[in-house]
Amino acid sequence: MPYITERWPGGMLTNFVTIRKAVKKMTSIDRMKQDGSFDALSKREKLQINRQREKLDKNLGSIADMTRLPGAIFIVDIKKEHIAAQKLNIPIFAMVDTNSDPRPVDFVIPSND
Repeated sequence: MPYITERWPGGMLTNFVTIRKAVKKMTSIDRMKQDGSFDALSKREKLQINRQREKLDKNLGSIADMTRLPGAIFIVDIKKEHIAAQKLNIPIFAMVDTNSDPRPVDFVIPSND
């Protein structure tokens, strides 16, 4: 199941095609490491590609297997997370505290976050 823990990538839902391109870049780096073409690169190029791979994995590693937009989204802190799921008509399940507005949430779970 796809999840986001670090940082919500901007445009992850509205610009899903671009996010998929970044995930494909991450898988192509993995493929380079497996087929041996990574070893032919210089030390500096390897270092830059490894840094890029770590950054992509940190932000997008958990959604690498996601091939389409989700059927629903579960949000822990609705006050902190402002997302575009309302524009795309994706159902939102959220834990709503007393200090947050439950109106943008489709399925409210009353709780303390």
